[in-house]
Amino acid sequence: MRPEWPREDYVALLDGFYGYVAPWEDLAARSLPAHLRQFFEARRKAALLEADLSFLTGDPARAQTAPSVDHLPAMNTIGRVFGSMYVMEGSTLGGRFIAPHVAKLFSLDTGLGNAYFDGYGPRTGSMWNAFRETASGEVPRDQYDAALEAAIATFDGLHDWLGAVRADSGATA
Repeated sequence: MRPEWPREDYVALLDGFYGYVAPWEDLAARSLPAHLRQFFEARRKAALLEADLSFLTGDPARAQTAPSVDHLPAMNTIGRVFGSMYVMEGSTLGGRFIAPHVAKLFSLDTGLGNAYFDGYGPRTGSMWNAFRETASGEVPRDQYDAALEAAIATFDGLHDWLGAVRADSGATA
């Protein structure tokens, strides 16, 4: 990870994440069957991004001004939903390494400005295991290919979106 990073670039990155995560969460929630709603609601992270942006900018409404993605992967089957969730949930594993780096870089206390990357905190491993177990039990074998396609589409879409937001913001990282 980079030893130096302008705070404005970090805020621009969080804007980008919010602009993808918030609409993605809404689509995923609408796409899941009712018996999985509580499982999903415990995994929402847009509110963490809202809190980070508010803390870092001093503007409680900052997230509402973030650009918003206009294309998300199709989540029209349980396999596709879990394939897309695989990418979003998997990112929490890497976030456990990013959160302390960002905290040190910007002199942040845990959960204040880096809550999104800290994700589930010490529960990250158990939340990941619960996700894997639930996905294994919910996704029928005949939807494995669709799950893989959705995972790739989510990863590519998020990557492309963050690149576009970065270019539009003038960020250097």
